[in-house]
Amino acid sequence: MHDGQQFLLDAPTRPPRFPGFAMIPVGFVAISLFVFSLWAALSLTRPLTNFVNAVESFGLDSVPAQLAETGPEEVRKATRAFNRMQRRIAEMASQRTRMLTSVSHDLRTPITRMRLRAEYIESSETKAKLLRDLDQMEAMVGGCLDYLRGGLQQEVVALDLASLLQAIVDQFVDVGANARYDGIDHVNVLGSPDNLERAFSNLIDNAVKYGESPEIRLLESDDAAVVEIADRGPGIPQEKRDLMLEPFERGDVGASANANAGFGLGLAIARGIVEAHGGRLTLDERTGGGLIARVSLAKAELETKRNKLSK
Repeated sequence: MHDGQQFLLDAPTRPPRFPGFAMIPVGFVAISLFVFSLWAALSLTRPLTNFVNAVESFGLDSVPAQLAETGPEEVRKATRAFNRMQRRIAEMASQRTRMLTSVSHDLRTPITRMRLRAEYIESSETKAKLLRDLDQMEAMVGGCLDYLRGGLQQEVVALDLASLLQAIVDQFVDVGANARYDGIDHVNVLGSPDNLERAFSNLIDNAVKYGESPEIRLLESDDAAVVEIADRGPGIPQEKRDLMLEPFERGDVGASANANAGFGLGLAIARGIVEAHGGRLTLDERTGGGLIARVSLAKAELETKRNKLSK
């Protein structure tokens, strides 16, 4: 200073810079931690996801697939228990089906014997009543067999749904039913011809039996073929429509007294067959009175595949 004193400024030393080459191992460690964390999360959640998917897809229509027992100990225990449950349920359902099929089939033999013996009854009135009861018993046995066969897997082929419906309607017209087909001329679906014929025959038979002048319509959307079987009968109340798709459920009050009323298996058989083909059967009210049985089945894009192959 001007008076001779000194004023010293002491600047702090500059901190050392982080060496650039150290970024490489740090980045490698960070990426490794991320990959390891992602792998650990997937390893924990994948067994749970597979377990949930197996539970949601479990059914009696196919042989259950055993889940791989992987993942944490708790998940492995749950998977092991689920596999055992699948096997037990499948075995019980198979035994029940075999037993009921055997019983229904064996009942036809005594019914046939009773029918032959009834022919020797002299009283015409007693004979007619007995034969009517035997017809009812045989129809019930046949309905049970058809319902049990509905769960059996048959060969799936590509078929023209319009031609199938027209042939079924012609069969009903030949026996005096006032049925009419109104729909497109051609649409392909994948399915079992015998099973689909049984399903649509049951639906049309219900429309002929309980309605008047049923109309069978075939519509087409982008990915589905829709069949509507409409009648002008008394219909079914909305709160009972889902129940009517269950076995042995009948909507008419006097069904028990009517030998020709059926046994409540027609709609159940049709629904089982349609659902086995990946479709859906619903019952809706027809405008102006009556019922519409609507069946939706996935289309088979055979023409598109054929065009691609030709190109």
